[in-house]
Amino acid sequence: MQTIQRLSALCLLFLGTLCSAQQRPGYRVVGHIRGLPDQTKMYLIDGGKRQIIDSAVVRQERFVFDGSMAEAAHTYLYAGKGSVSLKLADILLDNRTIEVEGTKPVYDSVTVNGSDIDRLWKEWWREDQQIGYQRFRIKQVQEALVAQKDTARAGILKKIMDEMTDSRIGLLKSYVRRYHSTAVGAALPTLCTLGNYLTREDYLEMYRTLSSTWQNSGFGREILEQAAVKGKRVP
Repeated sequence: MQTIQRLSALCLLFLGTLCSAQQRPGYRVVGHIRGLPDQTKMYLIDGGKRQIIDSAVVRQERFVFDGSMAEAAHTYLYAGKGSVSLKLADILLDNRTIEVEGTKPVYDSVTVNGSDIDRLWKEWWREDQQIGYQRFRIKQVQEALVAQKDTARAGILKKIMDEMTDSRIGLLKSYVRRYHSTAVGAALPTLCTLGNYLTREDYLEMYRTLSSTWQNSGFGREILEQAAVKGKRVP
C-alpha cells in the first residue's frame, strides 16, 4: 500500500512539473529564408539594449529560436556577425510563436507572421511612411523655392509640411491610445522616426495614455527618458 502511495505521489509531482513546463510562456521564432547557406549563424538582437538575446544555426535554409522574454522588445534579425552581418528583419518580439519567411536573404524579401504586435506596428509604419514620403517630396520643392528666393510660395509649402508633420504625430498618438494596454502602444513612441518633432509634452501625453503595466515597462521608462531630454519641436 505504501509503495502505491509513493508511486502516486511521484506521478502527481511529475504531472505538476510537466504542466508547469507546458504553461511557461516563451517565444519561438521559426525561420525559412531561401538562399541562406548551411551553418550560417543567426542572431536576435535587442534593439534598445544593443545586446544579442539569442542565436541559432541555419540548416537547409531553416533556423529556430526558442526562449522567453520578460517583456516585449524590438529586436533585429541578423545573419552573421561583425563586418559580414546582414540585417534581415525587424521583429517586435514577445512570448509567442512567429514565422519568418523569405524568398532570399534580403531585408525587403523577408516577412514576419504570427505576432499581433509585429503586425500592428508595421501597419502604423506603412501609414506613417505614406505621409512622410509625401512630405519629403514637398520639402524638395520647398527647398528649391527657397534657393530661388521665392519666399511666398516656399512659405505656403512650409505650412503644408508642418500640417503633415502634425498629421504624423496625430497618427502616432491615435495608435498609442487605441493600443494603450498592449506592447505595440508602448513601443511605438520609442520606435517612431518623429523624435526630432516630438516635444516633452507629446511624450508625456502618450505615456499617460498607457495602462499602468506598460507605464512600468522598459518601453514606458524609455518614453520618460525621451521626455526628459526634449524641448520644443524643431522646424
